[in-house]
Amino acid sequence: METIVNSLTKLKGVHHACIYQDGKQLASTFPDDEAATAMAEEIIEQIFAVLLAIERSYNEIYFSIGEKILAAFLMHDNHIVLLVTDKKINFPLITMGVKSASTKIRLKIEEKKSNLLVAMPAANNVAQPATNHMVVPFLPETNPEFEPVLEQLSLKLINFLGPAAPFVLDDSLKQWKQKYVQTRENLPHLIEFIREELDSDTDKNEFSNVANNIIERTTNT
Repeated sequence: METIVNSLTKLKGVHHACIYQDGKQLASTFPDDEAATAMAEEIIEQIFAVLLAIERSYNEIYFSIGEKILAAFLMHDNHIVLLVTDKKINFPLITMGVKSASTKIRLKIEEKKSNLLVAMPAANNVAQPATNHMVVPFLPETNPEFEPVLEQLSLKLINFLGPAAPFVLDDSLKQWKQKYVQTRENLPHLIEFIREELDSDTDKNEFSNVANNIIERTTNT
């Protein structure tokens, strides 16, 4: 997580970044004013909670503070990314950077869960039968047949997500391979995983049309 917040502060115009979940700070470059940071985090969590309660799908909040902007982004698993930025800043670029961070956060969570599963100690140091061992689900290699499809999807996805595109495609591909057999008939499910990472309905529909054309053209040649 420290690596992720440090990479966010390298974006032009970003001064500080932190990641927290359920009131617990996971990583931060904010100044050592714990009271002020905790208050800001609590207020932002309450705002997102209210928005969810009234079925509003806002996942970005911006506050003007003097010559700076306090920006909050709601991620998966209730993770929140908090940034302090200049007022004059390239917000589309910042959003792309946060999307990339979101994917990295999710991968960190999955990695941590996997490590816990394979490293669970036996109760009372007594060896357990092999049938009781927790095993990380096997993730098959990508079928070479679909490499042309994935290459074209990656190129088109850049138009929607910029530098975050490779991370989103990789994450979506892992989810797809975990839940579905790698067949042409199941490729639309991969498109659905990718669609979930796009913000607007316009982008989702446009990407679906482009992706379906790629699948139709590439897998029928």
